[in-house]
Amino acid sequence: MKISVVIPTYNRSDLLNKTLTSLVSQTLDKSLYEVVVVDDGGVDDSRAVCEQFQAQINVRYLWQQDLGFRAGKARNLGITYAEGKYIVLLDCGIVLSPSGLALHLERHEADEYAKVIIGYVYGFGATGSDAELLKQCINADDVEKAIQLAKEKGLYDIRQSQYDDLGDNISAWPAPFDIFWTAHVSAERQALIGAGLFDEGFNSWGGEDVELGIRLFKHNNKFELDKDICSIHWPHQADDAELDDKVRQAGVARLKIKAMHNLWQTSFYDRELGDAIYSLNRVIRAFA
Repeated sequence: MKISVVIPTYNRSDLLNKTLTSLVSQTLDKSLYEVVVVDDGGVDDSRAVCEQFQAQINVRYLWQQDLGFRAGKARNLGITYAEGKYIVLLDCGIVLSPSGLALHLERHEADEYAKVIIGYVYGFGATGSDAELLKQCINADDVEKAIQLAKEKGLYDIRQSQYDDLGDNISAWPAPFDIFWTAHVSAERQALIGAGLFDEGFNSWGGEDVELGIRLFKHNNKFELDKDICSIHWPHQADDAELDDKVRQAGVARLKIKAMHNLWQTSFYDRELGDAIYSLNRVIRAFA
């Protein structure tokens, strides 16, 4: 077993179906990867959805009691049960290009050092008319075509503006861990365990992934962006109140992370530029 794909979910069986559909179409030999779905206390038909795919791919379904938001705990459970040397973390609703897992494996095996790979997520952060446009081109059964359409329509990853400003060589950024978002990333399983896995004290939206990214950074993992490893974020818009709440929770998480880690980079988490959340590298460039 080379790769374990770990997917947390909570009452999103429709989105889970789309993610699993894209994983069936991977070019990587099916004997080399498994899928571990961890249900964070959901009550929908996610178990049945997983069972529908078991004849096509190696997929396991785990369930934990609903004790509030515990995405970090769910991912830790999945990583603990995983058998692959490398862990690919995907959010429920991410559809992966057919070559995605093969490229993750190729990139990791080509390097003698442990590293973190940030995959590219088209349509990530799309709202309003962009989200409606994305719905017209996304298709879990033909992800390559959907990615090409997303490119043509300019439905890029929400982090693209940072790549434009700072370059694609994120290992040269002062704080590459700030874009370690678990929508689509990979790392060595032992590196994740060695760093201590996700801090389960983060029990509201945001922060637990970036905080783990800091510990991977401290443990000398290389950080790489690979735009060839593509995926699409299936549009599922939150309402304005939910979005406002996420912004608030993200702000709380940043201050919590600053208090936890004594790095010169994290000392900039209380400064704002007023552009987008999770723009630490831009803040550092502006102030440092």
